[in-house]
Amino acid sequence: MPEDKVKYVKPPNNLRQKQRLAGVSGVLDAAWIHAAERQIEAARLDYEKAVVQDMANLHSICEEILKNPADFSSKIQALYGILQIVKGQGSSFGYPLVSAIGGQLARFVESLANDVSHIQVEIVKIHVEAIRFIVKRKLEGEGGQLGKELVASLGLLITKADRA
Repeated sequence: MPEDKVKYVKPPNNLRQKQRLAGVSGVLDAAWIHAAERQIEAARLDYEKAVVQDMANLHSICEEILKNPADFSSKIQALYGILQIVKGQGSSFGYPLVSAIGGQLARFVESLANDVSHIQVEIVKIHVEAIRFIVKRKLEGEGGQLGKELVASLGLLITKADRA
């Protein structure tokens, strides 16, 4: 049986030529980069303000649920929607710990039935307060060992509540 030889084909890289034909230079303008960095910083500051308001809204929703637990099913969509926004944007703006806690909380909320207990609502509030603390103190990044322990401890609360 003859040995098949492998033939490697390297396609031409004519991207630079296409750029020149389109009138696009291959050089990034420093002013563009600086403007983009300013926009990202402004968006990060907007995020910090917005997440503080989101946490206040979540806290308010939890208080309403505690007053009337039967009202949980009507509040869950608002609660879950805010969580998705917080969780999705945290890492984008330098707060991956917020995304981790928000994601954990979103999964917990997904698992709740319509007849939510006082303990389950308190767990939601504790998560919300943890996120508020992180943003208020501007604890950017993953939080190192302390951040890991915080996420694990909050996860343990959920696990214990599921067993109760």
